[in-house]
Amino acid sequence: MAYPPAFINTHTDILRAAAAEKAARGSKLIVRRTAKSGMIVYMKTQSENTLAADGFVPNKALGQNFLADETVIEAILDAAQIGGQTVLEIGPGTGALTEGLLARASRVAAVEKDGRLCELLFERFGESLRLLHADFLDADVASLVGSGSWHAVGNLPYYATTPIVLRLLPLLPQSMTLMVQKEAAERFFARPGGRVYGPLAAYAQCFYQIESVLSVPRSCFSPQPHVDSAVVRLVRTAVFVKNPAGFMTFLKQAFSMRRKTLYNNLKRDDRLPDALRMLGCPQDVRAEALSPDILLALYRRLFE
Repeated sequence: MAYPPAFINTHTDILRAAAAEKAARGSKLIVRRTAKSGMIVYMKTQSENTLAADGFVPNKALGQNFLADETVIEAILDAAQIGGQTVLEIGPGTGALTEGLLARASRVAAVEKDGRLCELLFERFGESLRLLHADFLDADVASLVGSGSWHAVGNLPYYATTPIVLRLLPLLPQSMTLMVQKEAAERFFARPGGRVYGPLAAYAQCFYQIESVLSVPRSCFSPQPHVDSAVVRLVRTAVFVKNPAGFMTFLKQAFSMRRKTLYNNLKRDDRLPDALRMLGCPQDVRAEALSPDILLALYRRLFE
């Protein structure tokens, strides 16, 4: 059964990719489901490159640590508040959150990088889940969610959290409910002058109300990671910018060299001194010293 034409990969493509990946590992796709929810549980094996009869070996290179605590799953689904809405799930993995999203949302699309998991997800959910086999950083999100408002949900891989969030923010979903490494969660709340204050914090705080939903200990995952996680929720405000992607590009440039002044990072833009003066900022200011609101006001003066 093929995916709808709007998708890059047909089901046949996914099966072929998964078969090739499994062949390279010399493995079979064997899973064990819990009786209550059908959630996949992965068992450790002696070899990282082979599968045991009762489990599937996650790919460490893809940061695969799957949520395996049903209380936490329900808490995330409740926090997301996506009843009757369009939802994009980033990295559905084995479908721990997907099942609940499908039950609550009017439409669910998902982007999964691992072809083996795409096969599993399609077998489990069929065409009720609009599944794209791709790296989220390269995915055509518009073709998945359409032109209306939508919400993002995801258990993000630790190794790619910042790139994924920086890609996600300029798309301006109505809300985001994201599980990230606990240390990475602090970036959303960082203040000017702080060590981790940068484009992620500035952009998120310009356009979203941000709250910490819950802490998730490492014991809630299979396989168990070496760090704890946290769930953060971002809800869109009414703040508007004409070019959301342009503002992100501006922030990345502004913070590109933290020890340099904003003037140098922005390649000595001749318009900048007057703009800084109008906003009451010193000429030698660094981006890390400016609040999100000031950075947005500065961008507007320069580019809108």
